[in-house]
Amino acid sequence: MASLDDGYLLDHAAGAGPRAMQVLTACQAALNEQAASIIQAAEAGFGGILASLPPAPLSEQALDLVLSRAEIPDLAPAPDAIDPQTGLPSALSPYLDPRRKNPATWPRRPGGMRECTLTALSGDDAEVNLVRLMPGGGIPRHDHGGEELTLVLTGAFHDGHALYGAGDMCRAEPGLQHRPAVQGDTPCICLTVSLGKWRPVNPLYGFIDRLTRPVRRHH
Repeated sequence: MASLDDGYLLDHAAGAGPRAMQVLTACQAALNEQAASIIQAAEAGFGGILASLPPAPLSEQALDLVLSRAEIPDLAPAPDAIDPQTGLPSALSPYLDPRRKNPATWPRRPGGMRECTLTALSGDDAEVNLVRLMPGGGIPRHDHGGEELTLVLTGAFHDGHALYGAGDMCRAEPGLQHRPAVQGDTPCICLTVSLGKWRPVNPLYGFIDRLTRPVRRHH
């Protein structure tokens, strides 16, 4: 299975990196045994390093700081790593609006796909989306203005270069053109983290995308 680079997995184990990447990594760990085992080994190693360090004095604000973080969602895969209500990794659940827990309610996009922007994880440097493609469907051929990481949550797609199934990560960089198309009879749901604007090869589709893009950021 195609997994994230080890650097991303080690960042997750250390609690480092942007929250969008933390969630993406937690989702892959829920579906991909290789990624989960790397994270678990790294966490054990980091724990051993911490245990070997001499005790350090705590500030007077240490307890208040810990308590202030007590309500932050736990990004580690839960004992039940898949949310039974959505069928998606539990790490996504805190970021899904109740109206969006059913993929059938996600806003429609040109080409027949549905897309739900996770605004709590998106920012100036990244856009995070859930995308659902039905059997026989796909995403128009496009290039990328920055790195794009796509994790398959259900189903499978082939982008003209490789086949990706549940738990696989497709990594695309500027200059790589591809056209993801659903393989098989199961709807394909993906989690995408885009570090730059995508660039449809078809100018007409690009025009339509620019018209609708401001609207989808409010969902």
